Amino acid sequence: MSVSGIRTGYQQYKQSENGVLFRTYSYQNGKGQENVYYRKDCVELSKDSYTTCAIPTGSDNYEEIKNMLKTQSSGKIAFPGNQMFYETYEVMKDYYSGKLNCDEVKNIFKEYFYHSMGTTLELREEGGMEEARQNNNYVKQFATSYLAGLYEYFSRANTRNACTQNMQEGKELMESNEMNWNGTYYYNSDWYYACEEMQELFRETANELADEYGAEHVDFKYVEQNTKFTLDGGITYNGVWDSMEWQINHDRAIGGSFLDKNMAPPKGFVYCSTAYWDGRDNLEGIRDNIKNRKTIYSSMMLLLSAAQNTDVKTSLLLNQNNYSRFSDWEENDTYKSAMSFLKNFNINWSFRGNRLEFLFMGKN
Repeated sequence: MSVSGIRTGYQQYKQSENGVLFRTYSYQNGKGQENVYYRKDCVELSKDSYTTCAIPTGSDNYEEIKNMLKTQSSGKIAFPGNQMFYETYEVMKDYYSGKLNCDEVKNIFKEYFYHSMGTTLELREEGGMEEARQNNNYVKQFATSYLAGLYEYFSRANTRNACTQNMQEGKELMESNEMNWNGTYYYNSDWYYACEEMQELFRETANELADEYGAEHVDFKYVEQNTKFTLDGGITYNGVWDSMEWQINHDRAIGGSFLDKNMAPPKGFVYCSTAYWDGRDNLEGIRDNIKNRKTIYSSMMLLLSAAQNTDVKTSLLLNQNNYSRFSDWEENDTYKSAMSFLKNFNINWSFRGNRLEFLFMGKN
């Protein structure tokens, strides 16, 4: 069995009388698919203490790949390839649309890894192909670095799909009440926790696979802090939310970001602030949204504030003079945690205008 750690696809190789057997795995059309084929114009490249790698003998980058194999063993994050960039996004898009469940996503994650290591999920469960688990340092190092790469790509896809769900929800709420989505900040902590639940599944699965190969666990914080996707918000929910809001509002004289992107929101927290309120009482849909959320949370609080031609630079809701019924809430834990997280939003409105803000606070 020979396995390449450097590829643009996900391939495993095996020498046979028909040539080199290639087995590739990809996610297309709502399911994972394996493609099996032979090539005769390949040789197996062997290096001391490295697994073998099938490379076309006429390849222009033959020497380059050999050098990359050497550096791969010491790298902390593998590069699964551009194909993985698109496929993981499709996996998580299908998850958030309800086409896949958590167990199916987990199996897809495992299948990508097993193919990279030279076996398949089905054969592993049957106890076959144990030669894929070779007792040498390269295999263990590659397993950890490739798991780090899988975590990075799946996390990128997960956070962006979760934030897209958040933005779409806010957009529908605004437009259903005849309010402008442009110039709106919307944050629902339900999507943060849905995203984090999937992140935890990735971490647990990666650790299970590392244990199976006797490899080190991935340093997930290192991956999050050193991801190649930093300029696009990174691979955390709050970082990506920041990036998306900037893309929506950066040309509308509205700026801001989280003061601490690592701060987790309280559950039941929904905050919305819009700069293009027309002054009408068109809040029926928002009130209906509150009623719906009361079926989830045992207790709900609502703060709502509106101001015309205001030049307040921060949230209206941080000033208790902008809403009523706060005296009996000041010592309430739900209120305290909501206000604490609201202060984490560093939103700067750099123009005078009408403002509408509301904040849900729920507790189970």
